[in-house]
Amino acid sequence: MTALGILLLLAALYVLQVVLYDRLWGKGLEVKTSFQEEYATEDDTAALTEVVVNDKFLPLPVVEIDFHMGKGLRFTDEANTAVSDYTYRRDVFALGPRQKITRTLEFRCARRGYYRIDQAGLDVRSLLLTKKYVGSTPQATDFYVLPRLVSTQRIQIPFSQIMGNLTSRKKVYDDPFAFAGLRGYVRGDPMKYINWKATAKTGQLLVNLHESTLSQKVAVVLDLEGLGVQQADLLNEEAVRIACTLCVRLLEAGIKVSAYSNGLDVHSGQPMALPEVSGPGSVLALRKAFACAQAANGLEPIESFFPSGEGQRDENSLLCVLVTRDQRESLARAFAQRAGQREWLQIIPYRDEYEEMPQFGTCLLYTSDAADD
Repeated sequence: MTALGILLLLAALYVLQVVLYDRLWGKGLEVKTSFQEEYATEDDTAALTEVVVNDKFLPLPVVEIDFHMGKGLRFTDEANTAVSDYTYRRDVFALGPRQKITRTLEFRCARRGYYRIDQAGLDVRSLLLTKKYVGSTPQATDFYVLPRLVSTQRIQIPFSQIMGNLTSRKKVYDDPFAFAGLRGYVRGDPMKYINWKATAKTGQLLVNLHESTLSQKVAVVLDLEGLGVQQADLLNEEAVRIACTLCVRLLEAGIKVSAYSNGLDVHSGQPMALPEVSGPGSVLALRKAFACAQAANGLEPIESFFPSGEGQRDENSLLCVLVTRDQRESLARAFAQRAGQREWLQIIPYRDEYEEMPQFGTCLLYTSDAADD
């Protein structure tokens, strides 16, 4: 074969590969990114899976996949990663005919929140690397980073205050007509509560248990005003952890809980509002709600996020808990006025320069009458 013939053959092969790649580069090419778990907790390590499939006989020597997600997720392997307003990732694959490649990427949950990958970009090269093809493929994978729960010791004082108050109120308002079971007699039990029929059957004194006419409910109100200043961001995040931990502890103790915030829900764009929930089975949904609450500037006043109870003296009314970094006395008075005759508790996260982590203080239980003194 002459030199001219070789040149013509090479030219024909080049044109053929261009035509083939122009028509077929995207055929049978599938890319899927997916979080391996639905959720994790702040500071946990989780993983993301990349799957690339070339379901055709045409090889793809270079396939670059790029995507981005919230910068609160940080890849353990920082190669091919850039962090600015988002965490950006670009990975390169070489795919032969009918080949599938799977990679697992570990990341650290650096910040609570809701994260989603909606799209992955494609950058594919032809066999001789002479032509580039650019495209994208839709993705649908999301991930929750739940607020880290504060230690039991740190939350014990406000939790004990709330439980002590609810317990004392419940003892006063037992309903003698609502039977809830039996227990052994202890000194101090009223004689009228002894179940003589059950006592005769078992041979030991048993007393009736009664349901309370007081519906034990707590409303937790979280203030997330302020964003962009390091101190405000730090204390707002601690406020989220405190509010979430308190709600979890209350649910586990059998208390009905509702939660409100002026922070905006990432799904609806509206202030966070979690209607009344109860039982340990509600804990995950509650923690997800707190994960989705965003701090911002110019939010509505936090005192408006609790239904007014002014002038009501209802034993079935809520016990109110305000969690805010705002230490203004005027805010405490405004919240007390909204709570009306309901009892309330204020928890204030603050930063102590001598402590490694944020601290928080609590006000005693008050009613609006006490707050006005």
